[in-house]
This record gives sequence, structure tokens and C-alpha cells, in this order.
Amino acid sequence: MRTRLLALFLAMLLPLFLTAPARAHKDHPQPAAAAAAAASGTPAASPSMAGAMPAHTEVPGHMAAEPRPTSFTGRLVDWLGRWHPSVVHFPIALFIVAGALEAWAIVRRRPSMLETTRILLALGALGALVAVALGWMAMGWNLAEDEPLETAHRLLGSTIAGLALVTWWANNRFLRRRGTGAGALYGGLLVLTVLAIAVNGYLGGALIHGADHLAF
Repeated sequence: MRTRLLALFLAMLLPLFLTAPARAHKDHPQPAAAAAAAASGTPAASPSMAGAMPAHTEVPGHMAAEPRPTSFTGRLVDWLGRWHPSVVHFPIALFIVAGALEAWAIVRRRPSMLETTRILLALGALGALVAVALGWMAMGWNLAEDEPLETAHRLLGSTIAGLALVTWWANNRFLRRRGTGAGALYGGLLVLTVLAIAVNGYLGGALIHGADHLAF
């Protein structure tokens, strides 16, 4: 069963590696740069001027771009890290769908749907581990250099990977015992994991687009 789950997980990841990798947090374009310049009364830089600006120029509220590494190992880690924004959506979607299916199974009283949920949680937990590893590669390994928002996003993401694994375990325990206590533990962990994913999604968006990226 575990071998089949791993094979299915790798098959679902394959399309990601057949497309161009997304740029990591630190290399994303800064759409708020023009707005910040306008607010300060400074003319926005033209495309011709952009090439003359240093790569490490920092936009307030955004992560600053860093110079690309020159060694092979450094470039490999940097390249793998740039997959994080693409890969992280995989476990996010799986856990949200699993939560929706659980709610649907309770409302419609269809326990047969729980088998599908178990597969989703297994793939989501494995995907969360991969996404966290790529996220650390994207953000670097020196926590001392992090801004508070970066530290929060990094640590919460790592916590979510742990929660995902525990939720997967609790789901299997509940399917074996079908007891009220096992169901309450599993349901509480699933809700907590989905809420943590939502919060960290906001933090990730704030790193790229600024803290007010969800302003109405």
C-alpha cells in the first residue's frame, strides 16, 4: 500500500518537473515598487534603468533579491529552491480537499468517502515534506539573517509539515478504531492543519507582494 501511494505521489509530481520552474520568494518581481515610488514622489524606474539597478535593491515590505551562487552545489540548491512556489500548492490543495470531503462525508453520512481522504492525506503529508525542504533551500539556512516575517513563514511551514504527518497518522488510527476519541483527535488535527496552511499562505503572499496584498 505504501509503495503504491509513493508511486502515485511521484506520478502526480511529474507534471511539475515538465514545466519551467517558478522563481523562489527572493526572486519574485516586486509589483509594489511602482506604487511605493509614486507614494514617495520618486519617479518609477524605466525598463532601461532597471538593468542599471543593483540586484540587491530592497523594496520595503518585500524580500530582497540576492546574488546567484557560483558553485555547482550552490546553483543546484538555488534551482531546487525556486520550485517551492509551485510544489507548495500541491499539499495545500490536497489538505483543503481532504477537509472538504470529511465535512461532506459527515453531512451526507457516507463513510465510504474516508478511504479517498486517507489517500489525499498521505500524498499531502509527503508533499508537505518536499515543499518544506524546497522552502528552506529557497530562503537559505541562516535564520539569523531572516526578517521576522521570513522567520514566521519558515517556522510555520516546517510546523505544518509535522502537523500533516501527525494528521495522516491520526486518520489511519481513526479508520482502524472508529472510536469517538480517535475521531475527535483526527478532526481537530485536520482543522488545525488547514487553518495553519491558510495563515502561512497569507505570510507567503506577504513576502512576495507586501503585507497588504489582500486589502479589499
